[in-house]
Amino acid sequence: MDKNNLITLSNNSAECKISLFGGHIISYHPKTEEHDVFWMGDLNKFDNISAIRGGVPICWPRFAAEKLNDHFPRHGFARISNWNVKRIDVNDNKIEVDLSLIPDEKYNLKILTNLFIKITNRLECSLETINSSDENFSFSEALHAYFNVGSRDGTIIRGLSGYQYKSALDGKIYTLEKDLKIKSEFDAAFINHTGSIEIEDKIFNRIIHLDKIGSNNTIIWNPDKDLAEMSPGQYKNFVCIEPANQGDSFITLLPTQKHKITMNINVKRIK
Repeated sequence: MDKNNLITLSNNSAECKISLFGGHIISYHPKTEEHDVFWMGDLNKFDNISAIRGGVPICWPRFAAEKLNDHFPRHGFARISNWNVKRIDVNDNKIEVDLSLIPDEKYNLKILTNLFIKITNRLECSLETINSSDENFSFSEALHAYFNVGSRDGTIIRGLSGYQYKSALDGKIYTLEKDLKIKSEFDAAFINHTGSIEIEDKIFNRIIHLDKIGSNNTIIWNPDKDLAEMSPGQYKNFVCIEPANQGDSFITLLPTQKHKITMNINVKRIK
């Protein structure tokens, strides 16, 4: 582990980098691939203060600027908290990392959170929330994955056609009539979407397949401009596709109850 709380793990299948600040997957690079699966902003500070843009930020227990849990920071505090290592196991065929987060006392929250990362011929990432309090606990969440693509404009996102989505840009609800191609700013929550998604990237000659469990909607986002952590034009090389429970799909746990949201990612070549 280096001074920036980054863990680098590698075996026959892949290399991954994980930041303990934010419980954040920084990189997932299968050995069969030329390019990382995840995009990372070139100008991130990695100062253990600022949220990291890229990889897989954890939005918990609040998504964006929702009114639910609005006494917490935007996108929650998990992505700006220090996580603890519970277990690391690496062999030739498998990498497993278990992290845990106990909320800082200032948040006055008796909730436990675990992150389980497993890499074989694919990446599996699960966020578990455990209500250890005596009261019901409601929260929203997202695995805010930034997927690395050769060109946003040439990428096709499949698996969302026919679903309604609520645009964060104007608050209106639309229905997607065909596979999604992002050509301008896009920020939307696809409602009641629990299925799989494929990202077809002809420049990198690959399809990224995303399965999700315990997620009732899917967020799709690209800002169509460079943000503070990006070098010029970097916004053109990612699409955010996020397993989520937010908006009207937040989660409520009774005391002692658990909830888990999971995404499974694998990559295949375009034939």
